[in-house]
Amino acid sequence: MESHQNCPMTELGTAFDPFAINYLSDPFPFLARARSEEPIFYSPEIDYWIVTKYEDIKAIFHNHKVFTAENTISPIVPFSDDVLNLLKDEGYTPQPVLSNNVPPSHTRIRSKVNTLFTPKRVNDFASDIERLINRQIDKFINQGKGDIVAEMTYDLPALVLFHILGVPPEDVPQVKAWAGKRIKLYYGKPTPDEQIEMARNLVLFWKYTQALVQDKLKAPQDDLTSDLIRLRDGDDSILTINEITSCMITLLVAGHETTTAQMTNGIFHLLSNRDKWIQLCENPDLVKNTIEEMLRYDPSVCAWRRVAREAIDIKGVHIPKDANVMLMLNSANRDDAVFEFPDQFDLERQNAHNHLAFGHGIHFCVGAPIARLELNIAFETLVQRLPNLRLVPDQKLEFVPNISFRSPISLLLEWD
Repeated sequence: MESHQNCPMTELGTAFDPFAINYLSDPFPFLARARSEEPIFYSPEIDYWIVTKYEDIKAIFHNHKVFTAENTISPIVPFSDDVLNLLKDEGYTPQPVLSNNVPPSHTRIRSKVNTLFTPKRVNDFASDIERLINRQIDKFINQGKGDIVAEMTYDLPALVLFHILGVPPEDVPQVKAWAGKRIKLYYGKPTPDEQIEMARNLVLFWKYTQALVQDKLKAPQDDLTSDLIRLRDGDDSILTINEITSCMITLLVAGHETTTAQMTNGIFHLLSNRDKWIQLCENPDLVKNTIEEMLRYDPSVCAWRRVAREAIDIKGVHIPKDANVMLMLNSANRDDAVFEFPDQFDLERQNAHNHLAFGHGIHFCVGAPIARLELNIAFETLVQRLPNLRLVPDQKLEFVPNISFRSPISLLLEWD
């Protein structure tokens, strides 16, 4: 990797700290300033080039040969030798398959995984999703007050996704806990001791996923893990068992943590602009477009990463060969060159669906159809069953310090 000792050290770049409490609480003023003053800048804090404009980010996603996805799920704090030795000794052997893979391997694997998420197959799970959502609401609806994260949005996406992937219900709490630790390990700023502890959990998570795939090999069921095994049909040239296991551990993390965060963000913005909540309750036909506006306005995946495999200039800014690049999706989604009055939360916005919350190009989020279906059913159900939802006033929101995922840890609500 080229040395970045001579990278331009600007005031804006020095001020950027994605782990800072003030930034996590409200990153949008800083990002608006960046789009206006310095749309691409170097951050010495994390050794990444930060890209903030919609047009530039979309072009980078499209140019997957120069800006490859190899670093997408690399740890922001490199693993120590102790962690690397632990993972090696314990047989932790996932390989790039989806978001961090490149063609031709990515093309082969993605073509198979895409068949799991056809409109017909996704809609097969609609009744199960509706049942799980109503069952979750039944548990707390009579309380009149509670933390909607603890009561609903933390568990619900995991229950939905794990059902779809074929994880036994009794395993959900443990798998959810493992997934959360994996996000902190890869996208947060853990200490060396925390890295070791999280790596041990990662090994347990990997071994669990291996066992899950082996169980489906022996007795396939009506779930997406079994679908992938059926597609393999015993042929390693189609998919290897290790590739299937790697796909599953990726989906077991990305497929529910993101939806948990998006659901929480959406509830918060609807209720903090409560006239919007009333508008949605009175016009439930707006739910579908509201979901797209939620994804635009405050996406749960706020940033994604690429690595420049050759030196390249973007709008006069020189990106060195092998430099890490961070694409600020939450900034692109508020670019006034694309979205009129971008800081307004508009349930009827005509081009809300043009957001980049699910990425763009060959790595567009494979689970987007499931996420959209679940979010639609969840909000259709909430406006019907809990139209009197309100934010508990004067609460201070907290966020997990990390570079890529953003939503409140808890959200206190009350209702009649």
